[in-house]
Amino acid sequence: MQIVLYNQNMDTTYDLDAEYGKRGYLKENYRIFNIKNLCKQEFEFHYHEFEKLVLFKSGKASYIIEGKEYVLKPNDILLVCSGDIHKPVISSDEEYERIIIWIKSDYIKNNHSLYNCFEKTKGSGQYLLRLPESSANEIFYAAEKFNHESSENFESDLMKNTIFIQLMIMLNRACEKYDNIQIEYKSDKQTDSIIEYINKNIFEDLSVDKISSEFFISRYYLMHKFKRVTGKTIYSYIRSKRLIHAADLISSGCSAKTACFESGFNNYSVFLKAFKKEFGCVPTDYRKAKKM
Repeated sequence: MQIVLYNQNMDTTYDLDAEYGKRGYLKENYRIFNIKNLCKQEFEFHYHEFEKLVLFKSGKASYIIEGKEYVLKPNDILLVCSGDIHKPVISSDEEYERIIIWIKSDYIKNNHSLYNCFEKTKGSGQYLLRLPESSANEIFYAAEKFNHESSENFESDLMKNTIFIQLMIMLNRACEKYDNIQIEYKSDKQTDSIIEYINKNIFEDLSVDKISSEFFISRYYLMHKFKRVTGKTIYSYIRSKRLIHAADLISSGCSAKTACFESGFNNYSVFLKAFKKEFGCVPTDYRKAKKM
């Protein structure tokens, strides 16, 4: 199946991996798409190596992010951080329209104040921003303006960068002003606690026996419930989180062996095999690709 992504400069058809695949690299500082389609496919849990904003316009959809499911309403904004495991759940009987903005992690993190909204999201575990209509309209308007800025215009790159920064300032101000708005979501409190425990102790012993002992539950119950709630086995969740951290270390200059052991792996050969399967290349090639 393919969907049409309306880019700011052209109408182009991309494969679904363009939005939902975890592999590939965002070489630009940011990329924006306005997407409208009827989805007739279930999506797998995945993650990105960049930050992502989802500005929901219309349709029937929810998003599951790190075990929390948000039922979306028009003008909702989702902040999906690099490495967050997530997937959309979309009804196929209504057209689903959203604006997607990918943001290169290194770029946004170098602009520390603009990254605050993602840091707050990561710290609070609250991934959805539901604003008063006037505030939401300002951000959506800026996103539309950003999307439609033509490369044929005078100093278009400078203008796009200006609009992008304005959009991120508005988003961060909204996060500060409305940070006490509580959004309802579906989740399992015990699984939330297990996910939080895993992420805080990702470099330590995270055997199923250790985790089940920590939460006073049986191995079978832990594995069965985690898969049912998150859609991933607890083994694959832990492995993905460790590989994400290893990839960050490698792209910042660490050797593959250092990244292996500092990410919680205790066998270098197992790490290399898992890394290649996850990212489609060996660590040295991954580092080169990220620097291109």
